[in-house]
Amino acid sequence: MTEKKKVDRVYVDRKDLADFNRLKEKDSPFSNCQNKDIFLAALVVGYHEGGRIPLKNREGYFRTEYLTDEERTLIKAVAIATEGDLNVLLDEQKIYSIAEEYVTGGISLLKARVFSDEYGSYVKKLESDLLRTYEKVVQIQPKKTETLESVEAIPIVDLIKNGESNAVEFKASLAWDYKRQQLSKELKVVVARTVSSFMNSNGGILLVGVGDDGTVLGLEKDLKLYNSHDEFERTFTNAVNTYLGKLYGAYVNMKFHKIEDKEIAVVIVKKSPHPVYVTCDGKETFFIRSGNTCQQLELSEANLYIKDHWPSPQ
Repeated sequence: MTEKKKVDRVYVDRKDLADFNRLKEKDSPFSNCQNKDIFLAALVVGYHEGGRIPLKNREGYFRTEYLTDEERTLIKAVAIATEGDLNVLLDEQKIYSIAEEYVTGGISLLKARVFSDEYGSYVKKLESDLLRTYEKVVQIQPKKTETLESVEAIPIVDLIKNGESNAVEFKASLAWDYKRQQLSKELKVVVARTVSSFMNSNGGILLVGVGDDGTVLGLEKDLKLYNSHDEFERTFTNAVNTYLGKLYGAYVNMKFHKIEDKEIAVVIVKKSPHPVYVTCDGKETFFIRSGNTCQQLELSEANLYIKDHWPSPQ
């Protein structure tokens, strides 16, 4: 494993430089502020409302040496809150990458609100948001159920109570769309993506028959479609074989578990020794676990991720 480089510079997206510069003009409350102050304000807005947007053209904005200990703590806390895992602190590049993506998602919103009358005195609101963000993220207790080995040892009832994480995900159904109240073939693709994201990360457990909010729905709808447990499992295996490839069926094991008089499928997914792609409609996509979500990586991101996680020639 190559040693991770220390971060000495913070970046923004080149397309956003005009917004950053506008916020430093005389009529702005940031006119006498440093670049890092605008960066942190955009970070808070992005964290609350704008979401994360990857940088396409990176432009150095300020050096990390200018950050105070409190400001570094805020940036780290946002990374912990996003990943739900203290281990993110071991990767300084990832910490700042997360911050930079939130800033990219928040800078245009920040500029729009600073120069509008939407909130009256936006500076006061921003002070409140900064405090609220800091209090929220520093109080978060990261989940400890972050590996396949650790979650396998936890009773299913407790896994559901703990909620989704980077090693646990819930799916209401394999094929029945509860919102539309009809059969949906697309759900199999969604399930396959989740399985691949576990294989491309550190493994995990997929609980089918459990809603996003932890409600135990059971497999009744699916079993009516597939008539038996064997047919349900066969359909699941076929979805893995179709969208991921037959080679990867060996890393998946299913068992059935009864909870609240309802059955759910417990799918144990091991980490793959090779990168796993989802092939659908002739197109290949690559997914990983990011916090409690299944996240698609762009080609360039996937290549870097693969080099880091599978350093040996594939």
